[in-house]
Amino acid sequence: MVNTPSVAYLTILASNYLPKALSLAESLHKHEGAELNVLLIDVPSPDRAPQLPGVRVLSTEFLGMGETELLRMATIYDLVEFATAVKPTALLRLLEDHEAAYYIDPDMYLTAPMDELPAELAASEGGILLTPHFLKPPGADAPLTEGHLLNVGVYNLGFCGVDRRAVPFLNWWKDRLRSECRFEPLSGLFVDQKWVDVGSQLFNARALRHAGYNTGVGNMHERPIGVDADGALIVASTGDPLRLFHFHAFDPDNPTELSTRFKWSTDGLRQSSDALDQLCIEYADKVRANRPSNVPAYPYWEDLDGRPLSRHLRRSYRLQWDDEHPLPSPFRESDRTAWSEWRRSAWRQSMRSLAGDAAKSARVVLPEESERIIKRFPRLHRRLVGRYVDRGGLWG
Repeated sequence: MVNTPSVAYLTILASNYLPKALSLAESLHKHEGAELNVLLIDVPSPDRAPQLPGVRVLSTEFLGMGETELLRMATIYDLVEFATAVKPTALLRLLEDHEAAYYIDPDMYLTAPMDELPAELAASEGGILLTPHFLKPPGADAPLTEGHLLNVGVYNLGFCGVDRRAVPFLNWWKDRLRSECRFEPLSGLFVDQKWVDVGSQLFNARALRHAGYNTGVGNMHERPIGVDADGALIVASTGDPLRLFHFHAFDPDNPTELSTRFKWSTDGLRQSSDALDQLCIEYADKVRANRPSNVPAYPYWEDLDGRPLSRHLRRSYRLQWDDEHPLPSPFRESDRTAWSEWRRSAWRQSMRSLAGDAAKSARVVLPEESERIIKRFPRLHRRLVGRYVDRGGLWG
């Protein structure tokens, strides 16, 4: 009998992000002595998975979804949405063989052992451990405010921990992300994160209030990086050891910026700390060293005839999907003709969706005028709501 570790570590990505995932894997092995599970959303079967040292590469077959469901999700979602949507499914699969599992975004990097995690996860009533974006109200010098959290959610789901007590939560989360893991501000959705604001309360999650986890450009105003007397990286404002740094939108070929996320330069932020600058140099070197000679293109941007799948087309596919009568897939050769026929007809659904967006936007931008129209034409209003708003209150 083979003994399996009680804890599993997971990241999810497309092949173009492998250099960052391999850098994460090296840091995980260095500080935790653990192997990273790397789920590649653009690799459908184990025989097509690359052989990489120091990691366990998983194809989407690991998810146990079946081809039809997998291709449906690859069609309705773009790359980031798809990679995010399968997160709870992958964690559930890992919990079949492990007592606990931690998800870590591929653009993160360990700088020390994550000693606090076992006790913190055990202290969670629901077996769920989450990291808030901020640990205290941001001041005037912060690049982001609390208003940002109203758009993206309270927690940064680049990291989360679960044990087997979290199975009900993961099943609930999986069901929501099956079709609603969307970046759609008009519907109040930011992929998986806003759902977890709700789920954290329904399933008794615990907030990890250690400043050294999920530290990055968005919260550097409260977590400046320094070193202690022994030269170890710390969060200078709290004295907490730096454990897990999030290199969000970091360009390893840019020698000065911490992130390319903002319209303004982050050069000053990076250069304000020699320790942070050295960490950036170390990470950039590792990412560049892990670059392959060629990177395969993401296969789900286009159909088999090379035609791009626009957001409107993906949305129409989602809205017209029927589990009892599945639509033809843009990625299956046997469906090529049927897919082309459906694609030609999809403009009607796209026009209806755009009309719904226009009505929704009008209510936001012109609230008083909209109220007058609703009062004058109540039957039309009820018809529009019935057509464009689902039972859960989400606009299609």
